[in-house]
Amino acid sequence: MRRTQIKVGPQFNPNSTRHVDELLERIEKRGGGKGWKVVDFDGTHVTLINRGVMHSVESATKRTKIINLGGEMRASDGEKTAAMLESNPKYEGWFLTRFEPHINRAVLSQLTDGERRCRSAVANALRVKPWDVQISPRKGGGFLLELPDSYTPSAHDAKLQEVAETAVGQVGWYFTGDAKTLRGEIVPSVPPTFADVIRYRAELLPHPSGGGISPIPLGERLSERGDVPNDVLTLDFNAAPHMQLGGVTGGGKSVTVNVIIAGALAAQAELVIIDVPQKAVDFESWRPFVRPGGWGCESFQENAVALEELYKEGERRAATLKRYGVKKMSQLPADIRATMHDVLIVVDELTGLFTMDSVPRRLAADDPLRIEAESKNYARELIRTFIEKIAAEQRFVGFHLVVSSQVATVDTGASVALRTNLPHKALLGSNASDRNRRNIHSDISAIPVVPAHIKNDPKVSQGVGTAEFAGQAACVFKSFYAEEDELIELLHTRGVKSLPPTQLNQTRPDPMIVQKRFPELAEIAQHARELEATDYAAADANRPLEAWEIDPETGKPLTGFARANAARAEVTRVAKQAEPAPGM
Repeated sequence: MRRTQIKVGPQFNPNSTRHVDELLERIEKRGGGKGWKVVDFDGTHVTLINRGVMHSVESATKRTKIINLGGEMRASDGEKTAAMLESNPKYEGWFLTRFEPHINRAVLSQLTDGERRCRSAVANALRVKPWDVQISPRKGGGFLLELPDSYTPSAHDAKLQEVAETAVGQVGWYFTGDAKTLRGEIVPSVPPTFADVIRYRAELLPHPSGGGISPIPLGERLSERGDVPNDVLTLDFNAAPHMQLGGVTGGGKSVTVNVIIAGALAAQAELVIIDVPQKAVDFESWRPFVRPGGWGCESFQENAVALEELYKEGERRAATLKRYGVKKMSQLPADIRATMHDVLIVVDELTGLFTMDSVPRRLAADDPLRIEAESKNYARELIRTFIEKIAAEQRFVGFHLVVSSQVATVDTGASVALRTNLPHKALLGSNASDRNRRNIHSDISAIPVVPAHIKNDPKVSQGVGTAEFAGQAACVFKSFYAEEDELIELLHTRGVKSLPPTQLNQTRPDPMIVQKRFPELAEIAQHARELEATDYAAADANRPLEAWEIDPETGKPLTGFARANAARAEVTRVAKQAEPAPGM
């Protein structure tokens, strides 16, 4: 039993609960602990006794001391106990690491500065006291943690990962925790990254599955940790039928589209390409693989007819499904299914396809310039209509849209409904703006951001973007890289057939169907011939024709639209030759 006397002021009243509580609090703050009782008062001095045992060391090791605490302790006394013990000269350099008030016991441990900082940061993240977190050094660096009962991965892992990267270590360090054992680790590591160039390998090319397009490898998915290899990211059209692909200039969008085309063709899919005429040269290498009538790129009108005919085929396929009482192509009898290949529909430069031409108001109704502009705009309306109808209505007939654009907003014609019906989403460009992210991804708060160490590396960042594919977690990824001729050579090795140059005309829509849908084309073509005749009259009649001016099938000079398109293709080809070699 301990006994003490304390001098008090003349106003002190031993029968006043407030006066006595203030006195006991003063004793406790001075390190006297709890459990004191007033037993005598002589007018100037108060006599108190404490039947509890003053704190004493029960046992000790090199790193820990177990302390028996005197008096009655409560759970809320942790901070006071820590202050009392850690300020005691006997325990200099020792810190409260366990507080067990129900058995009046505390554990003191020696901690390094790093351990104290880590413990404090972890405790703050978990909203607990530092002594509720146990810490020890980890072999190989970092720390081992014993976590409190309140730890739950969903609520705390993100905060503890931030602790690992900012408060304790650096970018690349990571936290792992087990809610069952309440144990965790903070592990030193390097940040995950990509190679400067990830070459497309022959073994990545899909094989026919007999039930649709096999998953298409697109690139590498960035691992969460630097000590874990990156996985292969695949585009699975069995999980969702259509895709939206956006990107900034130079982000690697064209390379990604080429990889998708090669993968689909290897899986025995058919190919349709829809593009603005001035960009058709971008897909010339793939034209020999295009199905009959699937090359719409020569004009807006042919784009429209290619899509309309495709939509009609989709309706026929839907009727076949209904006739056999099934909902999926894979459920059809094998002989029927074999006649209906999946179709990859690449729609490039969506903005250019949807954006209307302005029609000069002062032009007469029969002016050829007005007729041509109105014809293009009518074609654009049909293009938008059939793209939206295929995306919304024909999800189970084996059609797979890949809609590609640098800018995809409601203002440029890409409606919210269309974007909703393109479940697979990818955005190429490590520095994509928030506006681009919102226009491509469903919820940018759920989409990871390209890490700064990748974004700031000009080689590593080439071909990097974010992907949000149906049935998969959103991720940062980097596209595989291959030249078009490399992919085509792989396809030929696999036995995928392509058309010879003399048969490419069959890839265009039937001219009679185009003429029927756009009867004004005859008048537009006549006007073009008249302009061309005027141009030739003014030019040197003896000038030898260049190769691009001659039809490879007939050997005769190109005229009209064919010559205009060939001229655009030649200009683009020359411009591309002048560009520096790609960085990936």
